[in-house]
Amino acid sequence: MKYCFLLNFTPHPRIIKRIDLVRDYYDTFAIYWDKGEDNFDFKNDIKKIKISVKANRNNPIKRIIPTFKFSSLAYEKLREEMPDFIHLQSFDMLRIAYKYKKKVNPNCKIIYEVPDIHKYLTDDKKVFLESIISSYIKSSEKKMLESVDILILTSMKFWEHFEGKFDKNNMIFMPNIPNPELFKDYEVLREENSNRKFTIGYIGGLRYLEELKCLVSAIEDLDIRLLMAGFEDGDYFKRLAEEKDFIEYHGKFYYDDDIARLYSNCDIIFSVYNSDMKNVRIALPNKLYESIIARLPIIVSTNTYLQELVEQWKVGFAVNHLSSEEMREVVIRLMEEKELYKEIQRNEEIAWKELNPARNNERLLNLIREKENI
Repeated sequence: MKYCFLLNFTPHPRIIKRIDLVRDYYDTFAIYWDKGEDNFDFKNDIKKIKISVKANRNNPIKRIIPTFKFSSLAYEKLREEMPDFIHLQSFDMLRIAYKYKKKVNPNCKIIYEVPDIHKYLTDDKKVFLESIISSYIKSSEKKMLESVDILILTSMKFWEHFEGKFDKNNMIFMPNIPNPELFKDYEVLREENSNRKFTIGYIGGLRYLEELKCLVSAIEDLDIRLLMAGFEDGDYFKRLAEEKDFIEYHGKFYYDDDIARLYSNCDIIFSVYNSDMKNVRIALPNKLYESIIARLPIIVSTNTYLQELVEQWKVGFAVNHLSSEEMREVVIRLMEEKELYKEIQRNEEIAWKELNPARNNERLLNLIREKENI
């Protein structure tokens, strides 16, 4: 049977984990959108169908026409390939898969993965045009959910959005836990970097500009280093790193090759996002689980579900997302209070034992295979 990953981005680590999970059981391939800024391919030997349509990453309104172009091309590829399963995330990809299932292959199974709730699907305040688009997307998603066979959530808080619209028996919670194999050499790498300056790391997509500016302001006169690694829209932080010698800047990186090395160079992980946005308040980013396996304290935003877990597990601190003062205070505490730092590491060791990516993978694979003949 053919299993297709239909994606509006070059497959990233979470999706590559899903690919690795199913590829031994299905004829697996990916159809994905190159928006004109991805200068590399993903490292995987499955069949790859890249559709290149230039698009604005940051402005959904400006992305409408390119989205229609990509959707048309992707739909034709689905008709050619005739997959039995389509694994996707995002409203736009769901719309393509829904059309394929209705018009081409009614027996196709749709796996809808939700890593966050798009702002057009939340109740955040919107301007007039955004409100119209939001209403359309909400009603369309509700209708299309009837054709979804499996719903994957990376945060249980997302269930509030789907409750009453989807059968919970076909929902599975899949926290974005890293593959432990990627960290097997972590302690060796850490020992190699033991002479480094105390470092706070922001590892992942370099977004939420105001929060990162606050961090830079908070630590500028402290004798520490800031490591930034990940894709950046624009070049603000790349240029900033050239001006300030305490910032070490990395661009986009291969997750499997580099994630352990990057974390081994850090002492604190920064995961502070704009909590005025509902999707931020209810999401669980992978930095939570990466910081736990790496035994590094994490700093997160207040008024978030992420804060609830960080404080429950006692693995870090929460700060106002626009308060340089609070960020500075927490960083200084973690630098100076050695026993506090060790206590957090002990708590992370306990938390990691409770996390079991292998068990979650087995549950998802079993659910997928149950759908084969339904």
